[in-house]
Amino acid sequence: MSNTVNFGALCDGVYIVQQGTIVEILKPKEYGQDMIQWQHGKVFEVSESNRRRVGVKKK
Repeated sequence: MSNTVNFGALCDGVYIVQQGTIVEILKPKEYGQDMIQWQHGKVFEVSESNRRRVGVKKK
């Protein structure tokens, strides 16, 4: 079995890989921020925030 990935087939986002397997996908938001915390060289926790604009019309 091959460990290659066709990056063209992946959607936009952040892929967290542990021991060669994608364990989490962080998808992009219109606005916001994601913080990744590491422990012992591995992703331990992801803190996600989401913002929304008030009083502004979308173009």
